[in-house]
Amino acid sequence: MPPQAQPPLGSSPTQATDELFFEGIAKHSANIGTYLWWVGVCILGGGIAYGLLQIEALRGKPLWLLALIGTPMLLWSYLQHISTRYKISRRRVEFQKGVITRRLDSLELWRVLDVRYEQSVLDRIFDNAKITLIGTDQTHPNLLLYGLPNHRQLFERLREAVQFARSNNRPMELAPGAHEGGDVFGHHHH
Repeated sequence: MPPQAQPPLGSSPTQATDELFFEGIAKHSANIGTYLWWVGVCILGGGIAYGLLQIEALRGKPLWLLALIGTPMLLWSYLQHISTRYKISRRRVEFQKGVITRRLDSLELWRVLDVRYEQSVLDRIFDNAKITLIGTDQTHPNLLLYGLPNHRQLFERLREAVQFARSNNRPMELAPGAHEGGDVFGHHHH
């Protein structure tokens, strides 16, 4: 029986490699467009209300309610934002989203082909960036991480972790010949 390669006792390989890069929610400035949009809707509603109040017949009606038209959506987009949590480690990215029903997704880094970093002019102003993890196949499509703090450093670390994961952490099932061998012999016996 050949000696099996095993990690030395007391040093579990997961502890060393599964370092946490980030955990939490994205910055609110990442959502600024959505927030401003609904604030704009409120302002527009207020403007319309003001205009309508100039009409004799409508005077005294509670048209000020129009100014609140965007408020529920503003609140909703805020709730959506704070309920999307990310957990990014050296091995995988996990994110859960959903205000009412929670959904947890996770993407193993060895399934990531490439990591892309983009920053628009607006992003520079608010110090945000888009980090896109490009998946290897359709079942693990691209994953966008937007507005996370320390994005530049996060990008560097993710890129490095992806390269590392792709070279080292291929799960055993994917090793060529690991299973086929058994089958072939199985068939020969008949």
